Amino acid sequence: MRGALLAMLLAACGGSSTNNVDAKTDPAVCKANREAAIDRSCTTSADCVLVASADCCGAIDIAVHAGTQSAYPAVEQTYEACLACPPLGCQHADQAEDGTTPQQGQSIVATCTAGRCTTVVQ
Repeated sequence: MRGALLAMLLAACGGSSTNNVDAKTDPAVCKANREAAIDRSCTTSADCVLVASADCCGAIDIAVHAGTQSAYPAVEQTYEACLACPPLGCQHADQAEDGTTPQQGQSIVATCTAGRCTTVVQ
């Protein structure tokens, strides 16, 4: 009886007795959806351009196939809405996709690695 009552209460509150991750805020799901929506194919580094993305603490420059960057702002908007970043009080300098930050005299550049556009610090 107690188990049935608990199940009814959870159902009434929209809860669940399992630990499901909310797909709207799971960063891995958000990133996978963003990746599915962009074209990163390349043959040479000239095929790649930088676009600005963000995590919950700052900017991360990513690379997409040249010519597709005009569609990226809508993809980024969906990605950021999915992340639903709460106020975290954190901030980091602009980063490349591998998490590196340019030092003095360096910059983030788009490159083609194994047929995929990505960013690196050079």
